[in-house]
Amino acid sequence: MRLKKIVILFIAACSWLGILAQTNYLGLFSQRAPRSPIPNWTYHTLKPYHFGFVLGANQMGFSVAMRDNFVTDTLFGVQSRGTIGFTVGALFNKSLHDFWNFRTGTTFSFGTRRLTYSLQEIPGKITQMTKSIESVTMDIPLEIKWTGMPDRGVRPFVIGGFRYSLDMANARRRREQPSDHLADIVVRLERDDFLFTVGAGFDFYLPLGNRIGIEIKMAFGLRDMLFRENNVFTNGIERLTSRNLQIAINIE
Repeated sequence: MRLKKIVILFIAACSWLGILAQTNYLGLFSQRAPRSPIPNWTYHTLKPYHFGFVLGANQMGFSVAMRDNFVTDTLFGVQSRGTIGFTVGALFNKSLHDFWNFRTGTTFSFGTRRLTYSLQEIPGKITQMTKSIESVTMDIPLEIKWTGMPDRGVRPFVIGGFRYSLDMANARRRREQPSDHLADIVVRLERDDFLFTVGAGFDFYLPLGNRIGIEIKMAFGLRDMLFRENNVFTNGIERLTSRNLQIAINIE
């Protein structure tokens, strides 16, 4: 919960800064030039296309919705936990307006998601069993980026859109023979995912004509990713959707 609050406060602060910068440009102080502008800001604004690459860290997880009366003689609960992974890829930016940009590209994210089940294998004794799901996803975002006016070579921005994600490590496979040992059962995911993304950050304009952006972004899955195989690890779950956090550096 603490991490979620930090993310929400960061996005809200960046959005407020962007609104203030836009208001300043549109009318309240229209006769005044942007404070401490730098020469290559105009250079970046005039260029219709930008290419670059992304380096970042991510935390992959799930939002778990359980079925009504999911508790059975064996299953008592499910929790999702994620670990820190990394993201690398290329980006493409198309300028639509002084303040609006369209961004896409291809990135690869590596991470591990964990589902912890509270199970009763022995009558009267509840134990926890964790199923780790390693993921290697190829992500193709389609996003709109809105930026404020530069101040001392820095521009706040907010970004949002959709992302297609192909999980190359957990593509759906044929069903396996049932096992009497719970530890041998593998939890599988569907191959394709579609996510809604929202984030914020700051762009820093360098004297050599480069632009570096620091960005924090959340992605919320729109489809059920659980591949159901009629076992204790899937039958109690109504819906399993992706929840991903990413902090990245974009270099253009």
